[in-house]
Amino acid sequence: MLYPLKFKPFLKFYPYGGRRFAEVLEMDVPRDRDIAESWEIADHGPEQSIVVNGAHAGKTLRQLMQEFNSELVGEEVWARYGDYFPLLVKFLDCDKRLPAHMHPDDETARLLGLNDTGKSEAWYIVRADAGAGAYCSALSGLTAQKFADAIESGDTYDGVMKLIPTRTGDTYFVPPGRLHALDGGNLAFEIQQNSDAGFGWDWAGFVEAGVIPAQDAQKHKSMAVEYALYEDGPQEQTQEVTLDDGGNERTFCAACRHFVLERLTIRARTQFADPQLRFNTFTLINGAATFESGGEVVFAKRGESLLLPAGVEMQIVPNSLTNAGQAEILRCYVPNLERDVVSFLRASGIADRDIAWLGSYGRGNDLLPLLGLPQDLFEVTPQERHEAAIEHGHSRDETS
Repeated sequence: MLYPLKFKPFLKFYPYGGRRFAEVLEMDVPRDRDIAESWEIADHGPEQSIVVNGAHAGKTLRQLMQEFNSELVGEEVWARYGDYFPLLVKFLDCDKRLPAHMHPDDETARLLGLNDTGKSEAWYIVRADAGAGAYCSALSGLTAQKFADAIESGDTYDGVMKLIPTRTGDTYFVPPGRLHALDGGNLAFEIQQNSDAGFGWDWAGFVEAGVIPAQDAQKHKSMAVEYALYEDGPQEQTQEVTLDDGGNERTFCAACRHFVLERLTIRARTQFADPQLRFNTFTLINGAATFESGGEVVFAKRGESLLLPAGVEMQIVPNSLTNAGQAEILRCYVPNLERDVVSFLRASGIADRDIAWLGSYGRGNDLLPLLGLPQDLFEVTPQERHEAAIEHGHSRDETS
């Protein structure tokens, strides 16, 4: 029998990490060394989350996939992906700047014979320090030749990408091909395809730390130039869509063919039952709650994650002593975009352009064709880009 599953995360000690997992999220992690990533729900080769509650305690997510198949992920997800857990949920402590990199799409990964799929991802900024930012997207007017020249000259960040001020609560959708690197001062949640494929042109200490072989790092430079997206839009952060949900709030933060990211604000005991038979992930970013199902009661606090298997219903009960008695939860799932986002939000009275912003601008937006909107809908002039950047900068929220 399956129930809400809580995991021991898989930690990554990359060069850009810090101590925010212990000091801000109060995770039970080593406090004597910097940690860059906490893979909360992962089934990626040897990188495995391990169940810590209930009858399946001690099992890895891979073992659960092998034992339960479609019963764990849902028939629709199983028919689409088979024995491949399609999502990876993590936290990033960006105490220092990340490597400058981009990810291939599924077709490119297949053609290149990579061991992983392509990678779409989205960041939710859990906390942005004063002055924090994100490198995201190519500079206006960047070409492949200008990109290659910037790499050659060593101007690998500001000479290639836009630097955007980040705010607590911002969401950034990063499709394959988009150039990116979170800057220092960000604590972020990331939902992504279950893949580690990427091409970096500045590995920011990763070669010296033995994470990336020098030969691979050199090859990545030309591959990044070849497969980069050279396009511009008015802003990199998505625009949220918030719906009232019986006194709670349901906010759509980002959506693509691979995943939907929502933020749930739960203010009272709430019954959760996905109308679709598929798994969901839940990550607490504020407050705490108990999750009750079939006699299993799981407590989770800020910085902890759960996997809810397909078809399992549960009660979410926010802890009355934390966060003014409410819990903020990031929910992720594999969508049918037409059914779960386009038709649902249209029926809720949301305009097509507002729905489209969940996929950001450009060729990586999976919603535009479903909405019947042109792929260049969000293209901008340099003046429009400048005005949007000023407006975003003036509205920054530097509180935690």
